[in-house]
Amino acid sequence: MEGKKYKILNVVIMAVLLFLCVLLLADKINLSTADLGRHIKNGEVILNAPWSQKMAVLNTNFYSYTENNFPFVNHHWLSGVIFYLFFIYFGFFGLSVFYIFLCTLAFYLLFRIAKTEAGIEIASILSVLALPIITQRAEIRPEAFTYFFIALFFYILWQHRPLFILPVLMLLWVNLHVGFIFGFLLLGSFGLNEIIKFFIRDKSQKQKDKIIKIIFASFISIIAALINPFFIKGLLEPLNIFRNYGYMIVENQSILFLHNLGLGAGMHFVLIKFLYAVVAFSFVFLFYKFRNKILNEFPFHYFFILIIASILSFLALRNFPIFALLFLPIVSYNIKFIFTENLRIFHRNTLIIISSIILVLFSLYSWKQIEDRGEVFGIGLLPEINASADFFKTENIKGPIFNNYDIGGYLIFNLFPNQKLFVDNRPEAYSTDFFKKTYIPAQENESDWLKLDAQYNFNVIFFSYRDYTPWGQKFLVSKISDPTWAPVFADSYNIIFLKRTAQNSAIIKKYEIPRSNFSIRQ
Repeated sequence: MEGKKYKILNVVIMAVLLFLCVLLLADKINLSTADLGRHIKNGEVILNAPWSQKMAVLNTNFYSYTENNFPFVNHHWLSGVIFYLFFIYFGFFGLSVFYIFLCTLAFYLLFRIAKTEAGIEIASILSVLALPIITQRAEIRPEAFTYFFIALFFYILWQHRPLFILPVLMLLWVNLHVGFIFGFLLLGSFGLNEIIKFFIRDKSQKQKDKIIKIIFASFISIIAALINPFFIKGLLEPLNIFRNYGYMIVENQSILFLHNLGLGAGMHFVLIKFLYAVVAFSFVFLFYKFRNKILNEFPFHYFFILIIASILSFLALRNFPIFALLFLPIVSYNIKFIFTENLRIFHRNTLIIISSIILVLFSLYSWKQIEDRGEVFGIGLLPEINASADFFKTENIKGPIFNNYDIGGYLIFNLFPNQKLFVDNRPEAYSTDFFKKTYIPAQENESDWLKLDAQYNFNVIFFSYRDYTPWGQKFLVSKISDPTWAPVFADSYNIIFLKRTAQNSAIIKKYEIPRSNFSIRQ
């Protein structure tokens, strides 16, 4: 009877944690600042456009009229195809559900390992700590495939079977997202650990076979990773992607850098620092426990994986979820060995208390999340998010368009191929000089703006309010007071200006927004 109750509590805790994961990932799509629109359009072009355009979307900027032939490695092209198919058949609602499912499945796989290693109690406590970090990036992105494949690779390597499937997974992963490099991190770490085992304590044929299998799986995975539209260039893209990155975005900045700018609020910085401390203490205690037999017992593969993940998450916000996912099974393993005796004593006695704490934390945290997110909480698109694009198309407005970085994906989704744009949210698809000598100066200095306007003869300025860069805010303020430009549309997301020309006079007369309607907020 006691065993049956224990199993029921296991199921309840698992259900609560999975529901918590879903809840934290349930953010409506802000298409005006997301990359998603561009990914969907990538998929549409790759599946439906002529061959020349397929090749262009894979290898060049393609969507821009400013640097449309700039060479570019579209490393996430297959993600675009999958997103497009989900969008066609299930809409944005289906895309949201798919993204939540993929991230939740990644968490579930690693939670199962943690539960097996240290028991439901420890795994649950660590999950409550890690889930806010795992679910931090709730916007639909190709990196969800990396979360899933990291979990799947880890699960297969942890079980040491079926290794033959890893190259097949790598073939998919290399075409879905540049994060496939983590697959090689896991293969290398687990392989090195098996080699250490062989030379230190186990020279059996079984251990030899393990090493041969993992080396063979690694070798075939490298070959599989070459099967992408860019061959060796695609395989090496994780090492080269930041060589031409002329625009600074928050997700690529370090914790220290963001702290110095005062941007740490809401990014779970305190929590992730606590997780770093837990990692450090767990390995220090484990090292102490195995100090006399360090080569025999210490989990060098886990140490290497989690230290690399910790460093990468410290250096870039975008790596937070990867660190938190790997934190869960590895720290559970460490705790199992550090507190083996105590865990045996307290397992059953503390289960009810721990499950109650988890349920309380879940209730409080979920309620706060719903309150804080307001209308953003949910599935599918934010309300009226396409209103500005609909206005543009209904009024038959023509370019050239000057737009800001953030809104690029939105314009690609809604206006391409009828309109190309000035810039979109892919720093690697534009030259460094374009951002540093053209895009940013044009927003900071009126003289640079006038030169650029003379070069391209802009007819429209299409901007996202959510551009919080100093140059973006300065530019918006200047255009509101610029008599050359008339604001004709504004909502909670975007603003459209038209140049005062004979071509635009009828639209301006009908829709111009009085400048008194705008104010500057500090």
